[in-house]
Amino acid sequence: MTTFLSGIPANGVDEVWEQCESFIELASKKGQREMTIEDIRNFCKDKTMQLWVVHDEKATIQAVVTTQIIDYPRKKVCRIISLGGKDMDKWLDSIRIIEEWADAHDCVAMETFCRKGFIKKLEKYSYEQIYAVLGKELKTIH
Repeated sequence: MTTFLSGIPANGVDEVWEQCESFIELASKKGQREMTIEDIRNFCKDKTMQLWVVHDEKATIQAVVTTQIIDYPRKKVCRIISLGGKDMDKWLDSIRIIEEWADAHDCVAMETFCRKGFIKKLEKYSYEQIYAVLGKELKTIH
């Protein structure tokens, strides 16, 4: 199966969103619920974040990635916010498309806060663990 990674323009988010929701929900359940799926949708529509889909020849979505450009005081980076899908080993090498896009938008680095399981997968593409992020819930958010 051949897969393709495509960026979805902000004005096309609503058109594919229903097919993307389950992948984003899967990824967001692993975090501390900093954002809802609807927050991510709105950020993709207002260009605060970017929506990427991995699809096959029949346009069936296999995975979804969201990114955000972060302007630190000393450098600009592209952060992978969420990454969810199936058969990751078959398409993860297409992450270079996002890296090329980030480079074209003057980013000098990529970053992601990810689960331990992704570390080994991303190390194959020259990503390295810089630090660990720990979290603790203090209150239940409704």
